[in-house]
Amino acid sequence: MSAATSIALPLVQAFHPATFLERGVAVAFTTPHLAGVRARPAERGGIEFIVPNPSGGRGVYILGWQGVCQICRPTVHDTRLNAHLAALPAVTPAALRHAAREVAGEGLAGREAQAAAAAGLAAEGQDRLVTNFLLLLALVRQMEPEGMGELAAGRGSAFDLEQRARRSVARIAPRLGRPAEAIGAALEELAAVFAGIGLPGQAPPPRIARLLAGLRRLQQDLGPWVLRTEVEAAARASLVAAGAALTLTCAAQTLSEAQAMTADMAEALRRWTDTPGRVAELVARPEWLLDGWEPICLLWTCAGTDAERSAALGEMAALVPVLPRETSEWIGMAVETEGQLAYRKNVPLNHDWRTGTLFERVARNEHLRALAA
Repeated sequence: MSAATSIALPLVQAFHPATFLERGVAVAFTTPHLAGVRARPAERGGIEFIVPNPSGGRGVYILGWQGVCQICRPTVHDTRLNAHLAALPAVTPAALRHAAREVAGEGLAGREAQAAAAAGLAAEGQDRLVTNFLLLLALVRQMEPEGMGELAAGRGSAFDLEQRARRSVARIAPRLGRPAEAIGAALEELAAVFAGIGLPGQAPPPRIARLLAGLRRLQQDLGPWVLRTEVEAAARASLVAAGAALTLTCAAQTLSEAQAMTADMAEALRRWTDTPGRVAELVARPEWLLDGWEPICLLWTCAGTDAERSAALGEMAALVPVLPRETSEWIGMAVETEGQLAYRKNVPLNHDWRTGTLFERVARNEHLRALAA
């Protein structure tokens, strides 16, 4: 009998969440037994964890951190990360990503992840600056379209752009019933919210665009793999590819809808000043949809040979996120999520992720942390 099955755990629960918050957010733990764990707010306050059945069977356990520690011995990194999660005011993909980056920055996932955390923080700051500039440029283009050709082509001066921006802000401020200084501050706040998704065609691409591109590459890679590999691996690859295709469709639509707000900057600023929470929620939808897919893509990328990819597919298929019923409300059409669960039940998942030593798996997971955006 394994250590996990000898512990008095709560009853296994079926897991088909109605909302994304109920589904929880993927946690970047490095302990092998905590692969696929998600965090969400507990009913009585604090954080609870949705833990895939440790036996490899169907269903999940809903546990507090003490329950998690009964299943396995978490790494120092994971213990520290849990402490950060317990202090979060809200459980969102962005909040958990920042917490994971802070812990990685302390060196608890190794030097590679520590360096990557610093680089990720710098890249996020750069994305925010670029997005802020493009939002300002969009405002000027809509308020003072005359002569924008030279500015767009990079032939205009920075002084000219600054003067145009000042006039545009001064012109729009009375329409929004706000002082010009407040409009400037609102633009910076909006840039921080939009930094992850950016504007259409933004270069270099921001984080969400990079994640979409990575997921699209994975889906394309799995197509030929399904046709030429043995039956069991092909079934897993089909599950991953189907989940990727559905997620790509939903995420692309929510991304397009969020970016469409910038087509009318006056209205976007009005919406932000009146209902900032609603705007932030709309902009965050693509990230909620993509949550949990980055480690799946990285597992595939890091598997260099056919044998390694065949083994990785077992772990990848077990990690495919379940789309909540809320997805249909977000995209305005029915999304077949029940079929996704039924298909998962017919896929023969094994325990390939349990092979190798514990230290090897922790080291592999720390490497994945370094590669995460």
